Amino acid sequence: MVKAKKDATQPAEAAIPEGYTYEELCPLIGTTLGAGLSVLLRGHPGVGKSTLARELAGGLGLEMIDIRLAQRDPADLCGVYFPDRERKVLDLFPPEWVRRACERPCFVFLDEINAAVTKLHQAVAYQIVLEHRVGQFPFHERTVVMAAGNLEEDNAIVTALSSALCNRFAHYILRVDRATWLEWGAREGIDPSILAYIGRFGEEALFKNTGDLAFPTPRSWHMASRVLARGERHDGKRLVAACVGVEASERFFDYLRIYHQVDAAGIVRRGETVDFRKPAHADPSFVYAAIFAVAAYVVNEVEVADVHLPNVVKFLRSPGLDPEFKFLFLRQVRRGKEELHRRLRQLPAYRTLALELVDLRKELYQ
Repeated sequence: MVKAKKDATQPAEAAIPEGYTYEELCPLIGTTLGAGLSVLLRGHPGVGKSTLARELAGGLGLEMIDIRLAQRDPADLCGVYFPDRERKVLDLFPPEWVRRACERPCFVFLDEINAAVTKLHQAVAYQIVLEHRVGQFPFHERTVVMAAGNLEEDNAIVTALSSALCNRFAHYILRVDRATWLEWGAREGIDPSILAYIGRFGEEALFKNTGDLAFPTPRSWHMASRVLARGERHDGKRLVAACVGVEASERFFDYLRIYHQVDAAGIVRRGETVDFRKPAHADPSFVYAAIFAVAAYVVNEVEVADVHLPNVVKFLRSPGLDPEFKFLFLRQVRRGKEELHRRLRQLPAYRTLALELVDLRKELYQ
């Protein structure tokens, strides 16, 4: 047998990872649903599966029907039969959600599909997934179906799905990813000290299932950010511990001592310099603190005066600041306040810096 020669001009196929980031999954799942297939998305608790489903539904312009199987009686899913005495038959009276999915395009989301569901639940889900209908009620031709569930290793209540049901899904896994969550956090207004902490310590700080009732996940860090914004300072450690657990709260508040050393106002308003080559400032914990503290200051200020904008560029020119941190700073600013980023681009000094960074990135990826 003669083997076909590989065309060197063709791009190499991407390797298939064990899981995908949030940003990678949006187009992958969108394409799969658009092809008329149902999707099963699995991932750790609190990593954003439901948020991803809502974003996909919004992107497709579809009304989302959120069904948590473990909290529904099977009759709530498939409806009830009632006798038609004149015709001597039983007619199915469908639930309200079925009528919506039949009358107009919808995004049917079966959440917690493997969380202690019965065989009857699975039988109903099988019809929804495979045939896009319930009983004699077919869904609208543009209604799509997506399900989500936890991973078996997370000590969550998980019921094995039948092989017949699994084989009707296209399967994806959502993995924990620091960079994606930091960008999402900038958009959502997550406390900058939490962003700096996660930026410094990565996925292990973002997600760690300790087996305790409260443990760090992307969702629970979002909760921690909300209580920090409302609580008194002396209650902060206990409030955060209630969301992410005692161990994670202790580590986070240890890091806060470093974060509070950054004088963001002095850097932006008075042009104070930071030399990241000095031992006290070279530690990655301080570098992350400086990046997120200054980015948060310029994003959250009501208005950064034009006269202070050159100081932002000066900060990015700080001695010893690696390009990766400059990129990180600019991503946070762009995500948090596009208008400010537009004003920065008008500065000649900023445009010079941007060109240098672009050239550097080209050199790195050649």
